[in-house]
Amino acid sequence: MPRDRILVRNLRLWAHVGVLERERQLGQWFELDLTLAWDLEPAGRSDALAGSLDYSQAITALQRQARTIRCLTIEHYAERIFEQIEALYGPVPMQVELRKCAAPVPGFGGTVAVVRHRHWP
Repeated sequence: MPRDRILVRNLRLWAHVGVLERERQLGQWFELDLTLAWDLEPAGRSDALAGSLDYSQAITALQRQARTIRCLTIEHYAERIFEQIEALYGPVPMQVELRKCAAPVPGFGGTVAVVRHRHWP
C-alpha cells in the first residue's frame, strides 16, 4: 500500500440519515474525513494532476450524494461513500471517518462517529 495520503478533512454534508424518522425527514449535519492512499510521487515530480487523484471530484460527488441519500445508519452511509469513491477512482485504499454532529441522545452534546476502511491492509 502506498505510504502517501490525500486527506479531505471536515467536509460538512447535510444528509437525511438516522434511525429516528425525524432525522430522515428533516436531515442533519455530518462531517467526513476521507483518507485516500495513493503514490503521490509522480504528481510531485511532474506537477501534473494526472499523477494524482483529483480530490475536487470526490468532494463534489459526495456533496451531490448527500443531497439524495436516505438511510437509517451512519454505517450504511459510510458504505455508500465507499461506493461513490470507488466509482471515481477504482479500488483505492481508503479510510472514512463519518461523524454525526448532533446525535439525538438526551443530555449528550458530543459527536458520534464510525471509522471504516476499504482495501486497507
